[in-house]
Order: sequence, then C-alpha cells, then structure tokens
Amino acid sequence: MKKPKVLCVCTMGLNRSKYLAKYLKNKGYKTKFGGAGPFKYEDMKANLLKKEDVEWADVIIAVRPKHGEQLKKNFKLKGKRVILLDVTDSQRKIAELHPKFKDMDHEEFNRRWTYSELRKAVREYLPL
Repeated sequence: MKKPKVLCVCTMGLNRSKYLAKYLKNKGYKTKFGGAGPFKYEDMKANLLKKEDVEWADVIIAVRPKHGEQLKKNFKLKGKRVILLDVTDSQRKIAELHPKFKDMDHEEFNRRWTYSELRKAVREYLPL
C-alpha cells in the first residue's frame, strides 16, 4: 500500500514541523514542513507554507489546533485529511508545570520534551 504524502505544520516551520517531518520520513513517508503562523518573532525568518505544499499533501499534521485554524483560513483543504496535535514548544509554559525544564538549554529542552511529545502524539495516528 502506498504511503500518503504528509505535510507537517507548526508556527514558523523551523522546529516542530521540521522535526516531525524528519521523524515521519524515517518511517517511509514523503514529507514536507512549514509554518502557518501567527508569527511573533520579526527577527526570525519563517519557513512559510505555500499553496503548492498544501496541494501536494494527502495528510496535513498541525502540531497545535491554532495551526489548523490558520490552515483553514489561508488554504483550501477540501479532500485533505487534517490531524491536529497539541504539542507546544514553549519552554516557559512547560517549566511552569515541570520546573526541571526551567533552566535547561533550549536544544536540550526540545530533545527531552518537545520531540518526545511529538512522537507520542502522532503515534496514535500511525500508520497514516
């Protein structure tokens, strides 16, 4: 059976969607990734989604529900399977609940929290 083409979406297309696309690519899926906004950091260049990326995809995985809303607002999703996860990469928010993450280097935080949570969240949808 042919595996679907998967588009992974986060805010800026630089962290969570990139990681998730690589993770799924290692599982044999064709993947792309990008950012749907809303953007808060004007000094960082985002990897924005393009209409062609959305058209290419069979399945779109948004790492937060707000990204699903942005997708609906900006793109035609008819015929697309859209999966909404709820994985933040806000170290500040997570540290409020789990203080051990408060003073952790952000790369280590992503390895120990964000990427682990993405793998757990997408697991229930596999195989796509």
